[in-house]
Amino acid sequence: MKTLSGAHNGWAPDADTSDRGIWKNTIAAASHALETVALIEHGVGMTLRLQRKVRELRERLRTTQAELDRYRALHAHALEALRTAGPAAADDAGKLRADGEALRMRHRAYKLLIEHYARTGSPIDLAVFAAQRRQVLQHILFQQRRGVPATQISVDDIAFLLR
Repeated sequence: MKTLSGAHNGWAPDADTSDRGIWKNTIAAASHALETVALIEHGVGMTLRLQRKVRELRERLRTTQAELDRYRALHAHALEALRTAGPAAADDAGKLRADGEALRMRHRAYKLLIEHYARTGSPIDLAVFAAQRRQVLQHILFQQRRGVPATQISVDDIAFLLR
């Protein structure tokens, strides 16, 4: 063993202990540098993923804004169509309401006349029926102006008209 301790394996005897400290420090520094590089690499990877996600989100935002603009244009077009059709539709609705009310009045007049003819057992003459229908309609309208609903007018109320 003495022979090996004297040879020092190619190293100077006094440099042996000091060189090991340098290598230990160098290895520690390299290990620290590798850890730092790994952290930086991880940070760069995260940054790239976030940038890709931001690009995707910007693209989705752009397409969503384009859709929103398209829907706004459709909405504006629909509103304009409603504005132009609004007065005509209101006139049509008013006309339909008036027609419906007139039909209800005629129906009520026919119903009252038929009930009267059924009570009295009289045969129906079309010319007389048409004249009496006009009288019953006028009576119904008069009663409505007084605040009496057409449904409350009975056969007894119109009997005096049909003598």
